[in-house]
Amino acid sequence: MRPYSHLPYSHNSLKVFEAVARLMSFTNAAQELNVTQSAVSRQIKQLEQELNCELLIRKHRTIELTEQGKDLYEVLRQNFHNLDSLISQWKAPAKKRIVIKSALSYATRVLMPNVAMLNEKYPEHEIVIIPSIEEDPPLEYEDSDLLILNTRQRERYIGKPGITFLRAEYMAPVYTELMSEQNIQIEDVLNLPHLHATLDHQDWKLWLANANLQGKKKGRDTVFFSLDLALSACLSGQGVTVTDLLLVLPELKRKFLKCPENIALQHSDWQYFCYQKNRSPIANEILQWLVEQTESDVQQLKRLCGEFAWQCDQVDWNKG
Repeated sequence: MRPYSHLPYSHNSLKVFEAVARLMSFTNAAQELNVTQSAVSRQIKQLEQELNCELLIRKHRTIELTEQGKDLYEVLRQNFHNLDSLISQWKAPAKKRIVIKSALSYATRVLMPNVAMLNEKYPEHEIVIIPSIEEDPPLEYEDSDLLILNTRQRERYIGKPGITFLRAEYMAPVYTELMSEQNIQIEDVLNLPHLHATLDHQDWKLWLANANLQGKKKGRDTVFFSLDLALSACLSGQGVTVTDLLLVLPELKRKFLKCPENIALQHSDWQYFCYQKNRSPIANEILQWLVEQTESDVQQLKRLCGEFAWQCDQVDWNKG
């Protein structure tokens, strides 16, 4: 016994009947289905014969549905609607994408906390954030909407088409209260465990060279090869790390991280730029937001310097 044995052999006749019942017209149904009116009439008669019941009452210029016809139309209407909705989901066009490539730490600590805001502002687009670990990638091959670079080669980018300077880095050592309940003095930095984000210890070497601390470094070194890992270790009380303070503003404001007493902020060799290859309204808006967000972060850092008496003589707030 075949399944659905009570259904008519030709499912096309059900489609024709649904159109006739919905439009209440043989002529209009024929136009919608792109067939002749006589073909529509034959399909309905064949369906009535197979079901052994009358579905339509034919009058001189109009038609009416019988009770069986009304019942059949309601079932067909609901199921055709469900089928159409299901198939439309399969065929729904993919959302347009906004692709932002970014230096890893910037993506993690600046972009990621703002993803919800970007999704809300651009609901018709899919936000794609790609961490970039390549240093100074060739711009001529870039295909993202925006590329946020962290580079030591300022001369390679400044003044070039599509390049916007974002900011310098503002460096200082940070630690957490898990490491010491007492405020750490700047001189104590030499004796504490040092956490490094790079194998060459460059951030620490540069900061120590400009800090003019008296004495010999005694603290042990641990390399994590990632600023995010170094910061995680710092937050768990494993040591002190030198970092760009703009990347840890939330932790500084909440005092999850602290700077040693009498600390002096310094610039590193690195700066942030944003590259926009192709201009579009949305990419323009996001770039403007990045610029404004950066300016706001710098102002917040200035206020923290005043609040905690951090020295800023060595930094240029307008460096660019």
